[in-house]
Amino acid sequence: MISFEHRILSEYRIKNAKIDTLVNSILSHSEPKGEEARGASDFLDILITESDNFYQKFSEILSKDGKRPHARSRLPENKKWNANVEEFYKRNPRRRPKN
Repeated sequence: MISFEHRILSEYRIKNAKIDTLVNSILSHSEPKGEEARGASDFLDILITESDNFYQKFSEILSKDGKRPHARSRLPENKKWNANVEEFYKRNPRRRPKN
């Protein structure tokens, strides 16, 4: 049976992948100022807001597993989240993401 924490981590990974895919699509679009790209940008704002709300709701689980808010997130940095992430990487140094 899949644990609740695993479901949250998987859902967050999917949300971040959707954001990254849409950003790459917008950046490589043939008409970046066109109607289609503007609509995609509006949808990207919605996805980022949804991802931010999800992170706020489950921040304790996500930060204790080394997950930070997405790079395009509009959330302010939180000392508790950063402390949880750093503690995770002290215990698991090989899982630190490459910069």
